[in-house]
Amino acid sequence: MKLFFFEQVTDEEFVGPVIIAAPTEEEAWALLAEREGKAIAALREDHWAIAQDLAAIPHRSTVVYPSHYRRAIL
Repeated sequence: MKLFFFEQVTDEEFVGPVIIAAPTEEEAWALLAEREGKAIAALREDHWAIAQDLAAIPHRSTVVYPSHYRRAIL
């Protein structure tokens, strides 16, 4: 089981994180689609993305950044 942290970022708004526990990315997208009442393709068109997936809880205290932060200048 993994935790998938979804977010939606547009020019007008930010929605997230929506955290979904699922064994696969495909199932996580399916659960988000069910929650939002939209098809997966429509969610992707609406700028939903996985910000981070967490397969294991860190063994020590730490800050967990979304994966796209690695490309950002902090």
